[in-house]
Amino acid sequence: MATAYAGMVLLTAALAVGPINLIRRRPNPVSTDLRRDIGIWAAIYGIAHTIAGLNVHMQGHMLRYFAMSNPDRGSKAFIAANWLGLLATLLLLVLLSLSNDISLRRLGTQRWKLIQQATYIVVCAVVLHGAAYQIIEKRKWIAATVFSALAVIALILQSAGVRARLKESRKRHF
Repeated sequence: MATAYAGMVLLTAALAVGPINLIRRRPNPVSTDLRRDIGIWAAIYGIAHTIAGLNVHMQGHMLRYFAMSNPDRGSKAFIAANWLGLLATLLLLVLLSLSNDISLRRLGTQRWKLIQQATYIVVCAVVLHGAAYQIIEKRKWIAATVFSALAVIALILQSAGVRARLKESRKRHF
């Protein structure tokens, strides 16, 4: 669980950099070392969480994380949560492999940024995966509260960033 929460904190922090720049009316370049470094560590923690998590429940039977014969309702939620986690992990691997200056130069700014925006899919998958596991494992209220607070903080900051960008865009057009 420690890797999950550390990864979620880092993912939230990576998502906060751009909106904070926009809110403070600071330059918000396509890529910054700070955002990239935080994102790299978020990906490392997320991947470590997946490796650790795949060794917790099924005593080495990896396929049972993703398919079961005659699954009950709880098993279906477990399987769905694991598919979401796998999706997030695969996307994190792609994003991690592109988190360098060479990829940015080779792909060009627009294509690189488009791929990096898969981070939003990662966040949605992570939030749904995490929420499902909060319920499946009947986590204590403090764990659920911390997880929920991180998701809400990310959502609030992203919304504030969008509003700041729209406000700035309107100023330029008038």
